[in-house]
Amino acid sequence: MPTAISHAQLPGDLVALAQGGCGVSIASGDDNGAPVVGLGVGCRIMPGSVVRVLLGQAANAAVLLAVELQRPVAVTFTATRDHSSFQVKASHARICPACSDDLPEMDRQSVLFQDGLVEIGYSRVQAAGYCAYDPADLVALELTPERVFTQTPGPGAGAELPR
Repeated sequence: MPTAISHAQLPGDLVALAQGGCGVSIASGDDNGAPVVGLGVGCRIMPGSVVRVLLGQAANAAVLLAVELQRPVAVTFTATRDHSSFQVKASHARICPACSDDLPEMDRQSVLFQDGLVEIGYSRVQAAGYCAYDPADLVALELTPERVFTQTPGPGAGAELPR
């Protein structure tokens, strides 16, 4: 069984990227091995090496079903401004309710993500629409990374970080 990478082992730049208003994509698989993909609203890196990704239930039903079925999960975090990105993988995740502590952080990250989209050419209206979410629809996926990969385009993309 893979050894999980602890919170303290995630480099500070990756923690900052994950919580800095970036694009968050979640991937898993269905019963037939076909990929399922969803989009997160934001992320909180919690003590104890837990990555807490907030996402809307209605738009991410296939991903949530895969998580309920204990399918492996990958989450990729990508900065809009320079495409810096990394991915965490885990053999499973769990679904938890969103809590009141999540909402101010998701609001903060949403504003930062919108600003990044505007910087790369989206109108403010487009960026706001892309980042819109319903707080009442949010749930959290919690996972402990077992593997972490750099995904920033260029030399070294896809390299696994040492444990």
